[in-house]
Amino acid sequence: MDSMLWITLLSALLVSLLALAYVVLPLLTRQAPLLQVEDDRLTDLLARKDGALRAIKDLEFDHQVGKISGEDYERFNQRLSRQAIVLIQQLEKIAPESSALDTQIEAEIAQRRKALSPAATQRSATNGSSTNGSTNATRFCTECGAQLEANHKFCANCGAPVAKVETALN
Repeated sequence: MDSMLWITLLSALLVSLLALAYVVLPLLTRQAPLLQVEDDRLTDLLARKDGALRAIKDLEFDHQVGKISGEDYERFNQRLSRQAIVLIQQLEKIAPESSALDTQIEAEIAQRRKALSPAATQRSATNGSSTNGSTNATRFCTECGAQLEANHKFCANCGAPVAKVETALN
């Protein structure tokens, strides 16, 4: 019976150590977090603004179907409108930070596209002919009219498949 007690204690100790290792090991490793944490303040304001706008729409619907009198509608509509305006103003104070970031990202994308553009035109010039056998053919998207590169399978502007692409000679 003494050996059964030791086996039970050892197995309990082993399970405890495995559980402890499972909990502590991620804290000791230096990996980047898998999820990007959003700005809680911005997320909260957006959710509250959406809720206020939804409440205004619901109030208008209730007034149109006759559930709410005209006086109550005006009183509640003014209160909800003021609340929505305050939330939008708070969002505008926070939004310039994110809009500046968007502008910076768009500028970097445009710069990289300009840098890649000469290389793409050199590649298409060295390829010689297009898929239909004609030389120096320019392809355009039928959905948005953007010019397409010879090796593209989808339009870079609208995402339309190449199958919906017309070819026109220069």
